[in-house]
Amino acid sequence: MNLTYYPFKPIIINTTKPTLLETCNQKVYTDLVSGLKGYTDSIKISDDEFKLVENEKAVKWIGDAFVEADLNKMFQSQLQKQIATKLDDETRMKLTEINNQLKSLIFDATFSLDLPLKVDSEFDPAKLVKYCDVGFVSALNRDPYGIIETVLKTASELKESKILVLTGVRNYLSVSQFNELVRLISTLDLNTLFIEFSEIDNHEEFDECRYYYVDQDFVDWRY
Repeated sequence: MNLTYYPFKPIIINTTKPTLLETCNQKVYTDLVSGLKGYTDSIKISDDEFKLVENEKAVKWIGDAFVEADLNKMFQSQLQKQIATKLDDETRMKLTEINNQLKSLIFDATFSLDLPLKVDSEFDPAKLVKYCDVGFVSALNRDPYGIIETVLKTASELKESKILVLTGVRNYLSVSQFNELVRLISTLDLNTLFIEFSEIDNHEEFDECRYYYVDQDFVDWRY
């Protein structure tokens, strides 16, 4: 995919390696964030043939994962549905028996009311998974690296094809941790864009990702 921010040349984003875009220019940073969040039309996204794609169909905004990311709100429903589709035959049979027993008990309880009631006999694995409230452990909320890693691994598990946009990651991770994250992403088949505010060009420290830097004078440096 390509991200275009006039008057700069398109910025490449693909699954081969994550893209890191740093800038010390407040306007550039503001335009990138507002455009990618859909607040303005400052950013255009196109496919590999430069055919325009609607931003909301091309971008999944994560933002500051440590502050903003509610993993359950972001992924829980999709994960529960995926778990339901991956149940093997033996597990489905056992769940069918449990489902029948549960609904039989509930149906018996309806006799305590003198009303024409029924209990739905349909077996829906997705509803059972949802009933079990499968979700992320709360301990993740104390670990910035763990949250960011889980966001990326979950997106990969769900075959997310949109551009994942994360901001402020370097506020929480050392250079070695960030590069470890870059190496992880290279195995996950994700379109990933990191946006950071930085007073200096750090391309020598982050040579494992596709690096762009826009300075205070709107000069675009690419590595």
